[in-house]
Amino acid sequence: MAFVTKLSRFSETVSSQLISVGLDVHKKTYSVCLYRTDGIYEVFSMPSDNYKLITILAPFKENITRIAYEAGPTGFKLARDLIREGYEVIVAAPSRVPRPVSPSNKTDNLDAKKLAEFAMSGLLNPIAIPTVEEESYRRLVRRRNQITDSIRRVKQRIKAVLLSFSIKEPDKLIRWANDAIEELRQIDVPCRETLDSLLREMDFLKYEQSILDEQIAEQTEQHKAKKVKLLHGVGQIVATNFLAEVFRPERFNRAEEVTAYLGLAPMISQSGSGKARTRLRPVGQQRLRSLIIEAAWIWRSKDEEAMEFYNRILSRTGLPQKAIVALARKLAVRMWKSAVHAA
Repeated sequence: MAFVTKLSRFSETVSSQLISVGLDVHKKTYSVCLYRTDGIYEVFSMPSDNYKLITILAPFKENITRIAYEAGPTGFKLARDLIREGYEVIVAAPSRVPRPVSPSNKTDNLDAKKLAEFAMSGLLNPIAIPTVEEESYRRLVRRRNQITDSIRRVKQRIKAVLLSFSIKEPDKLIRWANDAIEELRQIDVPCRETLDSLLREMDFLKYEQSILDEQIAEQTEQHKAKKVKLLHGVGQIVATNFLAEVFRPERFNRAEEVTAYLGLAPMISQSGSGKARTRLRPVGQQRLRSLIIEAAWIWRSKDEEAMEFYNRILSRTGLPQKAIVALARKLAVRMWKSAVHAA
């Protein structure tokens, strides 16, 4: 292979130079850049083979300071394999990788080179790399969320069918009570086949959801250091999502790190003598953030301390949205502290 010859020449000039490695990772190919402290680099493409990459990097192992690639659909298997070989690996969130202000050339090799340069300069902030068990648990919880979303869409389709034929909805359909669903099975409608298909789909999804609930409960119980019941009085769905997405609560040193990770930390925008404005950072765990905000509304309605805190923020800002986000932030920090103590 051509790149083997190029690497042989590159290795002859390395001597004691430190090297950072940037990877642009795809399903079928890896673009690899070896970048030296003096700015000399070598870039090449290869098949997406972790073992082969490790073999290629082996001659430079003593010189390599860190290896960086962006998080994506290929997951963390590559990172875990490289860490097992003793390399320092940075998996960077794409939203946090510095980008040029003006448009510039973009290829896989150039992306690999930029990652190598940023890694050498210390401009990349790594995200946490979950273990296989932690990632499997998170995937299971996310699958449960997908099923929940699918059930919601089926319900919307059922209502759309009824509306299109001007069929009055059963009175208890607003809560999707069993007797209302049974009434849907019995009513005489011209779209009987379509409605039956949608009801069968909903039955299947609910059955699948019940299986996932059992599996999640079983896996949660196996992680005895992370008992859901020890979290701060939230429901099981919120707690399991929190444990799955945070997955290693002790990795956060400060409450501000947790709220930033969840997308609940306020960002301040102010220029010149203008009034400072705050908004939520448009990144983070969107699903979990929504669940925590929902839990905050429930906490507010059931706890005097939470209600007092909410009212205090509301009187200061005049915005219910800001008040409930502040309460959600407070709840998230309490959940984090509970999870750390349970670990």
